[in-house]
Amino acid sequence: MAEASGGEDDRCGWLLEAHDEDGPTTRECGAALHFTETGYHCDRGHSHTYTEVRHAQGWDYAHDEIEASRLGQAGVIGVRMDGHPF
Repeated sequence: MAEASGGEDDRCGWLLEAHDEDGPTTRECGAALHFTETGYHCDRGHSHTYTEVRHAQGWDYAHDEIEASRLGQAGVIGVRMDGHPF
């Protein structure tokens, strides 16, 4: 599978929990992205699969068990953002 690194502006936008002087907050990951034919991943291990690939493979991301159940009723496997099925 061919892989290409992103440019200087191609940084991971996954939101991470963090703490600053005001307490709990979120921040973007910011690691460099690497693109493939099926999606992309960053240097810190976050990944994303393109919609058309998920559709062809019969699965989609689900936010929670309720959304996964609704996807299941439509014949689609609900998958957590970490890649594991509900």
